[in-house]
Amino acid sequence: MTKALARSFVDRFDDTPTAVLDTLGSLVRSPAVVVSTTTPLAEIRRLLVHRRVPAVAVVDGDHLCGLVTRTDVLRSTDDDATADDAMSGFVFALPARAPIERAAALMAYEGVGQVIVIGLDGELFGMVSAIDIARHFAVEAGYLVE
Repeated sequence: MTKALARSFVDRFDDTPTAVLDTLGSLVRSPAVVVSTTTPLAEIRRLLVHRRVPAVAVVDGDHLCGLVTRTDVLRSTDDDATADDAMSGFVFALPARAPIERAAALMAYEGVGQVIVIGLDGELFGMVSAIDIARHFAVEAGYLVE
């Protein structure tokens, strides 16, 4: 995803968090795991297990092309498949300053398990999963989940 396109996402969804709403960026624990379009699925499988992440971002240069999820890897029957063969080319992205509730609503509505988080400069800031959001709301309710 070009920085200009990513920046347009940030500007379009200019939510200002309040004392009640935390930001999506606050849930990003580490940078997103990123692979190229030519990365073999065997390597992606290893990354998913080793890094304990539900998905990896697929890039071509600095262009975000899609995501490869654990399900995408399991569905593939081709031993020579690459990220380009298995990825979903449709990516849901929100700015880091978006409320967590917006991400939860988007993910529930679209039936996806993760959303890309875009930083203020249009860069790939990270990825947030449904588990990250569930953990946030459990902690907010007073449950010990860490």
